[in-house]
Amino acid sequence: MPTPDIKSLSVPELLALRQDIDKQLQAHRAELQAQLAQIRSVDSRTSHIKGIKVPPKYRHPKTGETWTGRGGVAGWLAKEIAAGRKREDFLIDKLARNGRAKTK
Repeated sequence: MPTPDIKSLSVPELLALRQDIDKQLQAHRAELQAQLAQIRSVDSRTSHIKGIKVPPKYRHPKTGETWTGRGGVAGWLAKEIAAGRKREDFLIDKLARNGRAKTK
């Protein structure tokens, strides 16, 4: 597209040129927004879990320290395992974790 000499254009011609530029900018904007939406959808697949609070799964019986079972093993649990105890010994009962008591 040749660049017109803007100084030689009349007002109606300048307005028409402006409308053509606006149309091209809108089309380009729509393309960029579609690409951005695609990037966000890919990005949000992994980030929706981040920051969700999880109830603890393990508790130290003496100190009351807890660990959710996510991430690296808690220091207190690693020491107890090294001392010969099993991870299962520190499991919090599922009913107690949910805050529900089973009644019969």
